Amino acid sequence: MHGVDNDAMNGIVFPVGDRSNFYAPVAAVAAMFAVAAAGWLWLPRADVPLPLVEGCRLDHEVCTAALPDGGRLELAFEPRPIPKAGPMRVSLRVEGAQPASVDIDFQGVEMNMGVHRIALAAAAGGRYSGETTLPVCVTGRMLWQATVLLEVGRKNVSVPFRFESGG
Repeated sequence: MHGVDNDAMNGIVFPVGDRSNFYAPVAAVAAMFAVAAAGWLWLPRADVPLPLVEGCRLDHEVCTAALPDGGRLELAFEPRPIPKAGPMRVSLRVEGAQPASVDIDFQGVEMNMGVHRIALAAAAGGRYSGETTLPVCVTGRMLWQATVLLEVGRKNVSVPFRFESGG
């Protein structure tokens, strides 16, 4: 080996051309990284339900809520007041977080109307929007809960708001 005597290396022998001792440890390390990556991908997401946003009614005004880790969201419906039938525009602005997806679930509070979910389309500057028509309630006025669902990193954040339609 380039003029170095193996005996001069304290009895350590460096076999030339035999790489069988090299591949087994490399394969073991690669397998450990593969298992770690697969485990990270299949870990369950953390559900982070936030409390109902009090003191704000979406049928009267734009509502805001603080997000975990310092972010903030602002939700608005148009037209106001919200009609009992007909299309409704949904606008959302998210600051301090970059969600991979944004949905809103609509549920009747005092009457079971099922769950009505819409996905909001992303626009520039942390803005999201969509349009929907709520199921019609024959009694006229209806109290609803709109829950914003954000997928942020490994967290599913849900933020509930209340509003009334048909007024």
